[in-house]
Amino acid sequence: MTPRTPAPELRERILAAAAAMLAENPTARLSVRAVAQRADISTGSLRHVFPTQRELIDAVVAAIAALEGAQQPDEALSDTSRPAVDRLIEQLRGVLATSLSGDGAREQLRAALASPEPSSADDDSAPTLALERLALHQIAGWITALRHETAGDETPDFACTPEEGARFLSTVVSGLVTDHLIPGSLSRMAFTDSTLRIAATAVLARRA
Repeated sequence: MTPRTPAPELRERILAAAAAMLAENPTARLSVRAVAQRADISTGSLRHVFPTQRELIDAVVAAIAALEGAQQPDEALSDTSRPAVDRLIEQLRGVLATSLSGDGAREQLRAALASPEPSSADDDSAPTLALERLALHQIAGWITALRHETAGDETPDFACTPEEGARFLSTVVSGLVTDHLIPGSLSRMAFTDSTLRIAATAVLARRA
């Protein structure tokens, strides 16, 4: 009888198999069956560790992001000697730089623009969307931390929730990524800093 693989080792084995599939093809569909086959385990064993495909994808993306340093260190965020808006802008610049790094950014934009139709509802577990969920959670955390710092003991009424603010900032950064990648972008890059400042100021602003 083959000895059972301990859960922590099995988890790492599954994540390594899925990461290898994405390294070979960034648009690969990480189905439970395909990942289990790559890891040389049964689908039942995989589902014991990751009951749903979405849990599997989120874990894979989080592991890759941590490995590549995509989750930026928050030391700058806690530097209270600088204005909160400036610190949020610095974090967003890091997100923008990460999005533009590597040779794949332009190809990903081309693929998105060439897509004949939007993804179907059952694509909710796609790696791209999992990475987006991770980024939104991180940005919402930045907003919450900075708001708490500036509010003190007060309970101010902000113009949006941290989650709404994160979605807004993510949309702004996505637009800037497109601006930097499409032809003629040099003339528009000068507006990057002012755009980030307007967006960061808006999400940290209290309701009038």
